[in-house]
Amino acid sequence: MTVNYKEMVVGQTLTAAPVLYYTAPALTQASITAVSICNPTGAPVTVNLYKVPAAGSAGATTRIASRILAAGATLSLPDAVNHKLAPGTQIYADGLACTLNVSGVEFIPGT
Repeated sequence: MTVNYKEMVVGQTLTAAPVLYYTAPALTQASITAVSICNPTGAPVTVNLYKVPAAGSAGATTRIASRILAAGATLSLPDAVNHKLAPGTQIYADGLACTLNVSGVEFIPGT
């Protein structure tokens, strides 16, 4: 088994609607190890993180973390840590003008 530490999402600016930021590659399992979000705006923003199965969609049933992030604040999302992603599972997020960073590990069996 090959283990790769990975920056799954690096400094992506979020929008108001959920957008796809990472997909676990074929034949690869992944695990989220850290999530941080920064709100550089002058107002509070609600931020959501979703773990979406292949061919699924981001919504209430796939949300794994949600926070109201104060203006100028940065926070971690420990609710997302240790979530496992099967091949094809996707990470979506929303939170207008906030920036997202996600770190994790990818496991490639049989290598």
